[in-house]
Amino acid sequence: MKTLVAFDFDGVLRDESPYRSCMAETVAFFDKGKPATPEELIESMTVTNDDWVGTHTILKQRGIIVDFETVTRYLQDLYLGRDRDFTGRINNEPWLADNDVLAKLSEAHPLVIVSGAPKQEVMYALQRNEAERYFKQIWGKEDYTNRKKDGLEKAITSFQPDRVLFCDDRPAPLRESATINGVRVYGIVPPQKPVGWRDVLMDAGAEKVFQHVTDYCQYVLSGEFLQRKE
Repeated sequence: MKTLVAFDFDGVLRDESPYRSCMAETVAFFDKGKPATPEELIESMTVTNDDWVGTHTILKQRGIIVDFETVTRYLQDLYLGRDRDFTGRINNEPWLADNDVLAKLSEAHPLVIVSGAPKQEVMYALQRNEAERYFKQIWGKEDYTNRKKDGLEKAITSFQPDRVLFCDDRPAPLRESATINGVRVYGIVPPQKPVGWRDVLMDAGAEKVFQHVTDYCQYVLSGEFLQRKE
């Protein structure tokens, strides 16, 4: 039986903490030097999987009226550089996965990425960390007509697997993906380790929650997931 192993990207395979700092600074730029608080950033993770929307929403909740495109442009200036030449803080993001483990996992199962980030950013990070080779397909936000669920459904159509495993660090994608027939969802606690996040992911439908993506990869490699009656 073929098992397709699908990964979210930010907070799972790469540490997006530098991006979160860009969000905080963007809020500060539009709100008299007052950055987004850790609590506001964590709350945004529970509400939306789109950090552009999350940043704009924090400003709206503070009563700051500024159009979405202006907020996004400033945020991306910090993250990618003003010329979008990848000279910004994207270069400060630590890689979370163990490539040796990914190599073993890719030999056992087809691996795909279903990310809410722009595909060009995902590809840059994969190439920077020499990890592109492990993934059969890579889906970014511009590949979807609706949400990440669309990308997962496209991957399923392409591979026709008997079962699908999908991991994410946020509740909304887990909740949505769990509605797809044959998909089993797993939670990964993001590097920020928000208090109570395991419960948040379990409440979203995660079968199990892992503290690190390598723990999840080892779990899949061990075949332990096969012990659950389907």
